[in-house]
Amino acid sequence: MLRRTLAIALVLVLLGPPAALAQSGGGGGAFGPLPQAATPEPTATPDQSNDSLTTDLGGRETLYIIGAALLVAFIGIGVFIARDARRSLPAGHRPDARRLRDEGPHRHKRQAKARARARAKAQRVARRRNRST
Repeated sequence: MLRRTLAIALVLVLLGPPAALAQSGGGGGAFGPLPQAATPEPTATPDQSNDSLTTDLGGRETLYIIGAALLVAFIGIGVFIARDARRSLPAGHRPDARRLRDEGPHRHKRQAKARARARAKAQRVARRRNRST
């Protein structure tokens, strides 16, 4: 492997200088005089036409119909994807409408919030009683 790499490097080194001379155009070098620029040909003025995008496609109404069709297609695709996603959801992860909210996994959080509200209400009542008015 090392011999092959050294052979390729040697070939590239030996072929490098002639290739560089061929690119520079012989003896002129890279810093020689620039070639003369070609004179530009006059451009023809475009013909004035009354064609526009809306007339080519049949008018504004056609564009609105195409836009509405695309909108309906995108909404249909979204509904199809959502319905398929609900069907392929495992049974353990499906939401059950018959299950009560208090039987859910966040029941302890609701109870903790209720206790905290009761404590806060008791503190407010105690502060009102202890005011020096």
